[in-house]
Amino acid sequence: VFMEYYNQMSNSWYFNPIICTNPCGEQGLPAWGVCNLSAVNLSKFYDAERHDVDWEELGKVVRYSVRFLDNVIDRTPYHFKENEINQKSERRVGLGSMGLAELMIRLGIRYGSPESLEFLDTLYGFIAKEAFLASAEIAAEKGSFPKFDKEKFLQSGFMKHMVSVYPEVGAAIQKYGMRNVTVLTQAPTGSTGTMVGTSTGIEPYFAFEYYRQSRLGYDKQYVPIAQEWKEQHPNEPLPDYFVTAMDLTAEDHIRVQAAVQRWVDSSISKTANCPADFTIEETKKLYEYA
Repeated sequence: VFMEYYNQMSNSWYFNPIICTNPCGEQGLPAWGVCNLSAVNLSKFYDAERHDVDWEELGKVVRYSVRFLDNVIDRTPYHFKENEINQKSERRVGLGSMGLAELMIRLGIRYGSPESLEFLDTLYGFIAKEAFLASAEIAAEKGSFPKFDKEKFLQSGFMKHMVSVYPEVGAAIQKYGMRNVTVLTQAPTGSTGTMVGTSTGIEPYFAFEYYRQSRLGYDKQYVPIAQEWKEQHPNEPLPDYFVTAMDLTAEDHIRVQAAVQRWVDSSISKTANCPADFTIEETKKLYEYA
């Protein structure tokens, strides 16, 4: 049932009727398919003066990022000819995000709250719109991916939803085509998010304070945004919008995923942290809820 639904939603349903997942389970790919992923650091798009997202700058970076990923396809040395044939016929890319939890904290939005679900719909809808318009613009310059069929592409479940909310995307695809069969993926970004000091993927922070063993000893450390707040508000507890993975119910995690994945045309990675005494029956209900 899941695979039938997945293929119905997929933009490649008409030439890849069977989609498989790689061992990570996070990226649906056809035979010899290629992951070509990147992530925008959302924490960098907080506009402190307006206490809002810097929408103009975010839109510009999303468009640049799609172009960057598309260029990677032609600059990659493919070790297997089958990979090159598949990728250059589909031009599959996956732009994602990290730093979401940090951005929401800066905005004072509690992750998992009803307010956050509305915000996520707006944020990721905007990213999807800009990404798809970018791909259509590149198609106008360089041509669509070889397997592109305009009428069939627009029949996927994802595109029907996209065009119903952003008709300008449908108009651009009708006029110019699409450079890439998929444009968006929400990968974990565990290493890269940690490397640049922000929250990873679409996840909340796992904890705001932790103990670290290093050559300098064993000491308590805070994630940067928590450290910043504590320095500005000494001896005060963190506000309630500083929420960690363990503060949320498993259902909260799933509601966040549901809000984000509405705007993801490929694959999404998300955890749902459950307590240690979670039963098999509760796990079954959680899957059904998801």
